[in-house]
Amino acid sequence: MGHTRILVVLAVAAVAIGAVTGGAVAQSSGDDADLYESLEEMVPAYNENADSVNLGPVSIAGTSNIYIEDGDSVVTYSMTIDDRNRITDLSESPDDDAVRKITTDRETIERLTAADNPARAFRDAVANDDIVITGEDGQTVERIKWAVINAFKGFFL
Repeated sequence: MGHTRILVVLAVAAVAIGAVTGGAVAQSSGDDADLYESLEEMVPAYNENADSVNLGPVSIAGTSNIYIEDGDSVVTYSMTIDDRNRITDLSESPDDDAVRKITTDRETIERLTAADNPARAFRDAVANDDIVITGEDGQTVERIKWAVINAFKGFFL
């Protein structure tokens, strides 16, 4: 019973620390500019092939924050996608009004930016869980929606 109580206290402490710090993560300062520049350069090719982003009945239109894990740090950008799956805005900072959270790693982003068809590469990365889409913090409906979508995406991707 004593071990269980210690684990509960540690879990509560971890949640409290996360709440106090706001879940802040370190921003990598190394190659962030190069990574963002690669994303900017990829946008025209992505938009030319946006019809390749068939996520079934799912829409990714709207603003999403992109969290890119890079070692011990996380780089965060934001992007806006229109109803035709085209990227209409890309920003080097997160957007407080984003409804979705797109999480991936640097290697996956580098594969996307190097792909001949980055839109197809994006769709495939979502299907393979190399890219995970969820609702952004505070977006309860979006979080529930994406939990269901992620559970059943194998049936339509």
